[in-house]
Amino acid sequence: MMSGSDYEREVRKALVQLESYLKALRLPFTVKDLYRRAYKHRLGEHYNEQWLNWLEHDPDILSFLEEPFTLQSIFETLVESDHKPILFALVRYAHRHNIGFSYRYVIGIAQE
Repeated sequence: MMSGSDYEREVRKALVQLESYLKALRLPFTVKDLYRRAYKHRLGEHYNEQWLNWLEHDPDILSFLEEPFTLQSIFETLVESDHKPILFALVRYAHRHNIGFSYRYVIGIAQE
């Protein structure tokens, strides 16, 4: 079983990897857009996305991107960590933009 800090690290890693994937494909939305769509209405006045801004300054960001990952590994982490609403938002954005997803192996996409 993961400790709280391990759990948080895995969620951060999945979101950083997903953001990298979205940027590499030059998709017209970001993880922050997905998070906003998933949680803004649901959390109401308690909604706060400020912590997502800190992800790009996370000291572990390079190691997150050096680890091999797939959409499946990202999705599994988000499902296991109870962040399914982010995946539902991704499906809605993809559908709206006529984007199909398949599982691809991604190794260390360089940050621009």
